[in-house]
Amino acid sequence: MRIAYKDLFDAAVKILKACGENDKNAEITAKNMCKANLRGIATHGVYLLNPIWERVKAGQLKLPTNAVLVMDSAALAIVDGADGLGAVAGELAIQTAIEKAKQYGASTVLIRNTNNIGALACYTETAAKAGMIAIMGCNAAPAMAPWGGGEAFLGTNPLAVASYTGNECLFSADMATSIVARGKIRKAARNGETIPDNWATDKDGNVTTDPNAALKGALLPMGGPKGSALALAVDIMSGILSGASFAPDIKSFHTLEGQTGTGASMIVIDISRFLSPESFAQKMDSYRSNIKGMKKAQGFAEIFLPGEIEYNMEQQNLAKGIPMEDSEVEALNQLLNSIGEAQLQGRQ
Repeated sequence: MRIAYKDLFDAAVKILKACGENDKNAEITAKNMCKANLRGIATHGVYLLNPIWERVKAGQLKLPTNAVLVMDSAALAIVDGADGLGAVAGELAIQTAIEKAKQYGASTVLIRNTNNIGALACYTETAAKAGMIAIMGCNAAPAMAPWGGGEAFLGTNPLAVASYTGNECLFSADMATSIVARGKIRKAARNGETIPDNWATDKDGNVTTDPNAALKGALLPMGGPKGSALALAVDIMSGILSGASFAPDIKSFHTLEGQTGTGASMIVIDISRFLSPESFAQKMDSYRSNIKGMKKAQGFAEIFLPGEIEYNMEQQNLAKGIPMEDSEVEALNQLLNSIGEAQLQGRQ
């Protein structure tokens, strides 16, 4: 089933407002979620409306979100997310980082006391479109064992980098430091599917293809000790330095365990302080052409730069509608029904 972007956005706004969010914050969060769906990252999309709804009912989410700057000094700032919606804290942080980078050439903004922040590319790409390079990390509840460990300690702790390119298709890398994002394992569990045997271990440290066993065990870091080191670095920057919670004390957003304490960090660099945006764009275009035109490895018809596949998917889904599983639409319709709103209607 495909759902028109506007219909999905409007439905998300209605649900968020029914949860107690104000108009502006609901639109910020809905835009963040729908962009993830557009780009094929459904685990970071409107699926998150369900845990938001459950946390609100349990009194474990403070809406409307009152994210504020609690430290603002030259090129540095800290955002306190006030235990509200992560997208609102993230939007305040990236806009602050962009303005500070324009003024000082580079900026560092940290976030503490927030919740699931969604796809990091939503923020780094905002900075890239403003002529910047942005690096962002975020910590999460224990789901991955550090290299050599036999139990979950670190979160999947994603890391994202985006850069201005001079055209609509940005350089945009956004990845978990685990082999796979935990949301994909949750999705496999919901759908009764198995997972590859190199994704996770069970609670006893044995490799498993059962997503339910994996959720009780630990994900494996990408690249072994290299991914483990990156995850630790993200936790130090986003958790310890920001004043947020850090491993193993962060709580899951998907279970009703109390305040999550999630933290994030972002560094934004103004390209124009080093060379003109026009010159940078020309160099990036040449760089891209050289990569795209090089000899292909066996089995590859095209070389894609980070973010290119997602950009192409976003454009296609804007035109044709966002593909969603029937179960996803049904879950949204149940929420809409709960607040007395018309249900989503898609096309097969």
